[in-house]
Amino acid sequence: MDKLKQLLAGLFMGANGATLLFLWVCCACTWADPSAFPLLSVATLAFPIFLLVNVAFVVFWLVFKPRCALVPLLGIALVGSFVLDYCPLQWKRQVPDGSLLLMSYNTAGAYGGENAHVLLDYLRHTDADIVCLQEVAAPTLQTPEAKRHIDSLHYQLVQKDGRSVLSRLPIISDTVPLPIGSTRTGNGTLACLVEYQGDTLMIVNNHLESNGITLDEKTEYKDMLLDPNTSKVKSSSRLLVGKLARAAKVRGAQVDSLCQFLDAHSTRSMLVCGDFNDTPVSYTHRMLSNRLVSSFRESGFGIGLSYNQIGFFVRIDHVFHSADWESHSTHIDTEISLSDHYPMLTFLHKKGK
Repeated sequence: MDKLKQLLAGLFMGANGATLLFLWVCCACTWADPSAFPLLSVATLAFPIFLLVNVAFVVFWLVFKPRCALVPLLGIALVGSFVLDYCPLQWKRQVPDGSLLLMSYNTAGAYGGENAHVLLDYLRHTDADIVCLQEVAAPTLQTPEAKRHIDSLHYQLVQKDGRSVLSRLPIISDTVPLPIGSTRTGNGTLACLVEYQGDTLMIVNNHLESNGITLDEKTEYKDMLLDPNTSKVKSSSRLLVGKLARAAKVRGAQVDSLCQFLDAHSTRSMLVCGDFNDTPVSYTHRMLSNRLVSSFRESGFGIGLSYNQIGFFVRIDHVFHSADWESHSTHIDTEISLSDHYPMLTFLHKKGK
């Protein structure tokens, strides 16, 4: 019996070691340039799966062999920074007086009609100082009703190819040149300059390369999870991985261009946000975190699922800020269902002000 226990313990420890290795590989893949190695970028999506399995191993070992729980605990600790990027545990702190409220929201194509009314009412409800929208049709915010609404909220508006910035801070420059290239209409970046307390603040609103997965394909993926037929799994998985890899390749080049732009303006105070179509464990997030501070990592709590459609539950919307700012109470607002995204909101306070 003792030999059997030792054998089983060895097998479980081997399985635990393998899942830790896969967890580390997911993190290591964030250093691989998606432009050259797009499949490695797709591999990072498995991070939460292997993290969850290792947490389960911690519980298993605590019940059956407590000393062995040190193995998954230490293994997780080695990639603790990635764990906190994915699931920060920052309790809510009091928001300092004079903080700005920024909202980033992919509206999934708010094209007039009832959707426009919902969006405009939501802008009034949130009362944000800076609003960065992605996938909003230009005419939606140009109707007489919308203009009256925007004026009543004291916003100035800048728009470009589906991306909009509404700011209560005076806009100094409508747009700052930032070509990043895209294969899809509506993807790209909009940068503008605003004035804040006598200083210049750069706002960069992004919508990086979409994965191009259709609603039917998402439904098929969900059906595959509920009824894993071998042939269906193979065909659907190949299609899904292929689309994700192609989009990751384009996104890698976009991120490199964006980072070159940020480096060229590294002395500026800036807020960078939007739909990046990449999770917190990715090349995109790591490259931006090397230059800026992630608001959700700094003042968010939990996983914060900002994308919510049919089996795809991830956080691909992010807000970053330069080191002269600090964020408070960053959160995902799940109360509005206009889009397949939820808005991310964060209070930002300028240090020393």
